[in-house]
Amino acid sequence: MAELLFELPMNLLGLGISAFIGRFAYSGYSAIASPNLLRLTFAFIFVAAGFVFLAGGLFAGDYGRAIGTIGLAAQAIGYFFIAFSHSLKSFDAAPPRSFALLVPLALTPFIIPGNSIEHLVRSISFILLVYVSIETMASYMQTRKSSTLMIGSGLGLLALAELMAWYSFVYPGSLFYYAAIAIKVTGLGLLFVPFSKFGLASGLGGRLNSKIGNGL
Repeated sequence: MAELLFELPMNLLGLGISAFIGRFAYSGYSAIASPNLLRLTFAFIFVAAGFVFLAGGLFAGDYGRAIGTIGLAAQAIGYFFIAFSHSLKSFDAAPPRSFALLVPLALTPFIIPGNSIEHLVRSISFILLVYVSIETMASYMQTRKSSTLMIGSGLGLLALAELMAWYSFVYPGSLFYYAAIAIKVTGLGLLFVPFSKFGLASGLGGRLNSKIGNGL
């Protein structure tokens, strides 16, 4: 019961935040037809859908684990859209070497005893989030824009959340899992701030594209 009372509100909060981010991104796309904002719209739609499955899995009994894994897979697709969008903008579709260097990390689930599909999905999410957070922070070092710093920090927290969830596999019953959920929602909250700041202001299109588009 305690687990349900914690996970359900956190998943619903994550759903609300990611849905609002997707809404702001779509508003920006409608205003300026930016492909980058369209990809971000799809990204956060998948992240929001993931939270729906994660929340639903809490009430699914024996099927809860499978439904939760579907939710994590949906979020991994969302993270892929974010990473793909960034790679297109920064590298003109050329395979970035920094991404290639991180790929071996995605193989770690295959050498960990007790491997599972959920474990594999979290590993994929981790590699995508580490890549895009590093590249976003590198962009901040060049632009020094506070919105880019906040986006990079939010993505970094999402990556940390997946790492903490990985530790919950190694140490079952520990507090790592609860910490992972809290960190994930905090990371989304950091991403929400720049989107809400420019999404709720007048003249949304141009400023959303210039401030947020540069970060992702």
